[in-house]
Amino acid sequence: MKIGVNDGHTLRGAGTGAVGIIKEGEHTRLVGEEVRRLLKERGNTVYNCTVDYASTTNESLALVVQQANREDLDWFISIHFNAGGGQGVEVYTYEGRQYQDAIDVCNNISALGFNNRGVKAGTGLYVIRKTKAKSMLIEVCFVDTEDANKYLEVGYKEIAKAIVDALDNHVVTNPIVSAPIVETKPVNVDEWVRELQHECNKQGFSNQKVDGIAGPATLAGCPVVRKGAKGNVTKLIQKRLLSLGYKLPKWGADGGFGDETVEAVKSLQTDKGLSVDGIVGQDTWRKLLNL
Repeated sequence: MKIGVNDGHTLRGAGTGAVGIIKEGEHTRLVGEEVRRLLKERGNTVYNCTVDYASTTNESLALVVQQANREDLDWFISIHFNAGGGQGVEVYTYEGRQYQDAIDVCNNISALGFNNRGVKAGTGLYVIRKTKAKSMLIEVCFVDTEDANKYLEVGYKEIAKAIVDALDNHVVTNPIVSAPIVETKPVNVDEWVRELQHECNKQGFSNQKVDGIAGPATLAGCPVVRKGAKGNVTKLIQKRLLSLGYKLPKWGADGGFGDETVEAVKSLQTDKGLSVDGIVGQDTWRKLLNL
């Protein structure tokens, strides 16, 4: 069985989730990581559809769906915690479809001491509406009521086991021959990469998608930059060098590629095992982009 698991909300940027006695974004990851571990252990192929950073909530949701729809999943599961003063577990599915595994998720978590709020219509939820696979969004409990203390007492591992046990009753797994584990990395949108993509397009070096995600198109669109260059691309190189711990004590990120920047680039090249020439070419860009 191919299952995509999303740890709801981001850790940084927009859409970090509800905050109460516990923080939603932190605890969705605790539960999600354990869910993935257990699913893999039971022979399923598991995809991590988590987004740790986005500049807007809409962007984070779109990236989650993008990851989920890359694969031909049998199930997409998004893990969340509720807020607003209520109590109990609830699960959202498309049009409120009463899948037995969704019902069992509610029943299993409820058996740990939480109210059972049932399976509800989640058609208005972006990740439910836009994912191609059969999907459910699980609201484990409420972060801002006594529910949270109950959750801390029960522990995230028991919550994860309750979820996986519910799925395990309805999926076909192969405990003898392990299924391949395909773990996609959470997509991290990098504002520096976004600025670089925009600037390279603006200056005519490329015509790439401006999404803040470094890849082959980003690398191919970066110009060779050397001593004497001036402008925003140089300034972005300097900002990256500074963020990586390379010093520009006299001039900083001033947009001028002078001797100080040459020496910082050479230090980076030395540390990364590159040819040391002080010129930002493809190999040096690759290290700056962390590719």
